[in-house]
Amino acid sequence: MSLFLVHGVGLEQGMWDPWMEILGPACHVVTFDLYGHGGSANPPGERSISDFAEQLNSLANHLGVGRFALAGFSLGALVGQAYAAIHPERLSHLILLHSVYRRTEAQCQAVRERYRLTREQGPTANVEQALKRWYTEGYRKLHPEEMNDVREVFSRHADDGYLKAYYCFCHAETEMRRYPLDKVHCPALVITGSDDIGSTPDMSRQLSAVLPDSELIINAGHRHMAPAEFSDTLCDQVLSFLHRYPHPDSAGNSP
Repeated sequence: MSLFLVHGVGLEQGMWDPWMEILGPACHVVTFDLYGHGGSANPPGERSISDFAEQLNSLANHLGVGRFALAGFSLGALVGQAYAAIHPERLSHLILLHSVYRRTEAQCQAVRERYRLTREQGPTANVEQALKRWYTEGYRKLHPEEMNDVREVFSRHADDGYLKAYYCFCHAETEMRRYPLDKVHCPALVITGSDDIGSTPDMSRQLSAVLPDSELIINAGHRHMAPAEFSDTLCDQVLSFLHRYPHPDSAGNSP
């Protein structure tokens, strides 16, 4: 089974390194940098969630992968939703990690204010606030090198690629309404943390409810960057989900 992992806004494919180590023996894991991030190009013009979805589709075609499992985190989860609606025939499984869904106006205003500060002050303007929202206090204190790695990732944004991605993430509600998730019939897993104030449990409950074949997990005490802080736990949950729904092209064999 091939499993594509899609990172969050401002981050890079390196966030999945612990997942590669854990999931590698069970899956053919594929990671990549979204447009405007890491080593990927920053095509001219405005950016949309569907642009990232088509980037993913082009990569799958290039690799000769037919049907595959897809796990997306934060912005990557929006990419996953769009991809599942645009190319449902390509997905065997859909995993949405810490996704926003139908944010309230107040929630939209909060993230748009952070975007404004980033646009005016640079890509590292919100990093310190983000680290406090994303990780538990104890983890931050025990892993200062990892916190510095995140700071370094954001400091590397040298053009407007990150800003374009951040803008479409902040204004995603309008675009995402074009993608009918009630038509997505592959098995889906929706995960967030009880302490994620940006991708809240209520959002994940609503998101899971609209997907026809969905499971929901809300992990107690997890914040937004749980895929990094609690990689063992989330990988176990993902593997359990994949094993419960064998790949349709695997002739009944587990992934």
